[in-house]
Amino acid sequence: MSHRGRVERVAARVFRNDWSALTPPATGRWTPELTVSVIIPARGGQDRLNLALASLSAQTYPEQLFEVVVVDDHSVPALTLPEHRPRRCRVVSAPDGGWGAGYARAYGAHSSTGDILMWMDADMIACPEFVEAQARWHHVHAECVTLGRVRFSATEPRGPEELLAAARSGDLYRDLDTGGRHNWIERLLTQSDYLRDADHLGFHAYLGAAAAVRRSLYEAAGGVDPDLDLGQDTEFGYRLWQAGAVMVPERTATAWHVGPASTARTRLPSERFRTEVLAELMPHPHAYRERVPEPRRRTPLVHAVVDVSGAPYNLVRGCVDRLLGGTETDLTVTLVADWEGAEAAAGGCEGPKLDLRLVQANYLREPRISFASTAPRTGFPSPFLLQVPVAWGVGELALSRLLASAERARAGLTELFLAASPTRDAGVRLWRTRALARAMRVCGDEEDLADVVAELHGRYRIHGGEGTLIDLTLHRSVPPPPRAALRSENSEGTVPGTEDVRHEDARPKENGFAQGFAEGADESAGQEARPRRRGLRARLRSLWHRACRACGREMPDEADGQSRTWGSDR
Repeated sequence: MSHRGRVERVAARVFRNDWSALTPPATGRWTPELTVSVIIPARGGQDRLNLALASLSAQTYPEQLFEVVVVDDHSVPALTLPEHRPRRCRVVSAPDGGWGAGYARAYGAHSSTGDILMWMDADMIACPEFVEAQARWHHVHAECVTLGRVRFSATEPRGPEELLAAARSGDLYRDLDTGGRHNWIERLLTQSDYLRDADHLGFHAYLGAAAAVRRSLYEAAGGVDPDLDLGQDTEFGYRLWQAGAVMVPERTATAWHVGPASTARTRLPSERFRTEVLAELMPHPHAYRERVPEPRRRTPLVHAVVDVSGAPYNLVRGCVDRLLGGTETDLTVTLVADWEGAEAAAGGCEGPKLDLRLVQANYLREPRISFASTAPRTGFPSPFLLQVPVAWGVGELALSRLLASAERARAGLTELFLAASPTRDAGVRLWRTRALARAMRVCGDEEDLADVVAELHGRYRIHGGEGTLIDLTLHRSVPPPPRAALRSENSEGTVPGTEDVRHEDARPKENGFAQGFAEGADESAGQEARPRRRGLRARLRSLWHRACRACGREMPDEADGQSRTWGSDR
């Protein structure tokens, strides 16, 4: 969920996007309660704006419950309100510093007051049921995003009076419905049973020219991006989808663009625009995302989370490095621990505090790594949230296969665990963000969140082999004995634990991780255990220096000839 807003709890449990589970009231046979703000971005075109406002003045929704906000996007001359308009109607000027449809829509939402936000273009004429037909869904379910029926009219009323006369007589459809439409949206609706069986690309049906959303869901999704003039509908529809929206095509809420349905007005955004701009902001569809270089991918496909609290440095490295080194590179990793506590530790620190400092120093320059004190609730705006226990290492192909299985099964939760695992919670979990966000709004206090996600979006489980999921604790060396014990036994010429360390080091290595753990143990077991590897010691000392710099502590002084090893008395 976005930190900017939270959708209120809902009662109905909708499976995926099957909106047929909801039963809205029939138009004209119910009593509305929620307020509606109709937002119209406009630049010039006063005559067509007059037609749009005249059509909104004839709406069946109670006039005291809806307002119209016209956002004047730097028109010359400035736009004015005509005689035929809704009772509550005003023009606001877009502030300097931005322009375009995205900027105007975002500012209109900010300036409005309604419980429901509804958008309409300035060159459109709305049928009398346009507002009511969409608002009824929002009274039933707070997660609904209604999609009006957009058409193009080759004819145009000669003025507001003629338009109002046609609306009162019921001739508006006959006069304006000349057949122009967005063919690609109609094709998507037909193939997905009007979005009831939509896959992860269902958000492509969203058009900001005639759509409505509850304000709470709008804020949870982060609002319209004011920096996008082109493609803001697709990008905002993507974020609404990830926030858990149930998209409902409302066929009775028709609005007509005045003017012929030219190719430039009805086609999809160009392939170049989708690749150069939209693919940076949204990982779906994959075909366009694959052409974007990794440094330009602003929203990752997967947001991985690893809780590293209390974990040894080498164990964290084994887990995180495997994630970063996999075949799926479109991801970021958040490491969760008490990082502020580690930095605020007074003087020298031992054990977990030192491990945290070493982890942070090692990954500070890794652009795909971030640090947090609490785990994120969902992966928003990424489509997936991956939870990996720090004791598990994923194979090189494991994440790619998890993603493929999740998409193939359309699962809200995909779990990977060893066949010999004693509990079902012992492995890796891949959550679909939209399923997780919706489950949080309906999950009861006594319910398991995973079970609710399975009810809303399905669950898929995978038993992984040794190469897919690895228990990293089996590759760790025996911890070194306390330093006091080491000193007393060194005087007798023996070093406890040396045999175990060498046995661990002699195991078959897998991608070098077992070797790294064993070498770290030899370094901490004492200089007499076996000859030191100069390169490893230099690397460890470099990490220690970086940790000292991170916490503001003085560097260890070697000018006096005293060279301290990791784990020695301080």
